[in-house]
Amino acid sequence: MSVKNTALFAGSVIEYWRRYFSNRRFPKNQEFYVVYTNLDQAIPFQPDTALDYWLINFKFLPTSIKLGNTLPDERFSEIRSAYLTLVRQGVAAFRQVPTVMPHFAGSNSRSPLLAWSLLKPINCSPSLHTAAPFFIYNLGAKYFPEEEPGLRRHIGNIVSTVIKSKYHAMIDIACGMFLCQTVMEDKLGIDFHSLEAFFLQEQKTRDKIPYEHIFRMYREINELAKSKGANEANLPEIMESYFQEIGLPRVRRNESNCFYDLDRKALVYPPELKVGRGLV
Repeated sequence: MSVKNTALFAGSVIEYWRRYFSNRRFPKNQEFYVVYTNLDQAIPFQPDTALDYWLINFKFLPTSIKLGNTLPDERFSEIRSAYLTLVRQGVAAFRQVPTVMPHFAGSNSRSPLLAWSLLKPINCSPSLHTAAPFFIYNLGAKYFPEEEPGLRRHIGNIVSTVIKSKYHAMIDIACGMFLCQTVMEDKLGIDFHSLEAFFLQEQKTRDKIPYEHIFRMYREINELAKSKGANEANLPEIMESYFQEIGLPRVRRNESNCFYDLDRKALVYPPELKVGRGLV
């Protein structure tokens, strides 16, 4: 990677984390949509997978470097600009339509403790933990098709880890995929591949996660966007319309130790869920 592209890449990563942490501060009386549902609660919490998320993400680093080494500077700059658009649109959507996740009691694992000690029980919908890896996967699959099978396994493991470690709810992931799709198509002219068949067959066989719920939500969000003639610029409107359509309630932070039962249309407060007490 050229010195110029290395600097651009590093700057993009720094911008991601600056925006990610700065968007988590809200007034004490702020209400948040409860995106954690009975579908998420049915999946066992596996805290030791939290560290795996970061280890798997490093496997995308060679692809990012190869893009900088291979593509013309102008195209790489377009990709960087699209990536920053993805981050900015994701953060803006979360600020306008805040969402919340519970934390999980009963674990002595050190992996999530390191990750969650800084975080209050606020997640980010759309999931940038999902959107950013899908962004790199789709670029890698397009420009380096011989590497697609390995990249596909990486994205499968990332989404699986995000769900099992309870970093995100299924709705967050569906929204993250939609965000990535719109940015790639509108800003780069690249078709987005969601890998639905892969997740519903190969990945589900490995981890037993019901990915069909995520892809149903993803299709519903897409249909809602088409009905509004929308793109990523009004993602907050799409998200809030979808949340309201499926009946998600809003709670304050100190009431976030719950999940929403989509069948019973009610909040449930099981003892294993708790309100986080993070630092930021």
